[in-house]
Amino acid sequence: MNDQRWEEVLKKLDRQFGGLEFDEIEDEETHAVVESVIWRSPMGRMKLARTTRPLVVDKKLHYSNRAGGGSYVEYVYSDTETTSRIRLYRWSDALNDWEEIDASAFGEAPSR
Repeated sequence: MNDQRWEEVLKKLDRQFGGLEFDEIEDEETHAVVESVIWRSPMGRMKLARTTRPLVVDKKLHYSNRAGGGSYVEYVYSDTETTSRIRLYRWSDALNDWEEIDASAFGEAPSR
């Protein structure tokens, strides 16, 4: 989901429900930014989270042929391209935590 579409979704949520709570967390290790918005709906408290991170363009495996030698993976990230993932959550009083909602429950998204 691009930035323009994300802004449209936020505006629509604000028009329908109002009282949005915004949060943004940046993870320096994975270079990811998690933007979230929380609102109250007829289904209860809902949370929409968008995770944006740089696109992985290469993955290098470093290892040694010596016994007991370690190995690690080095990721090479794009400076210009990003990838985004959207997740929807509902607050669960029983779990006292956010529970992810399967998007297939809403049917297929219309094609553009």
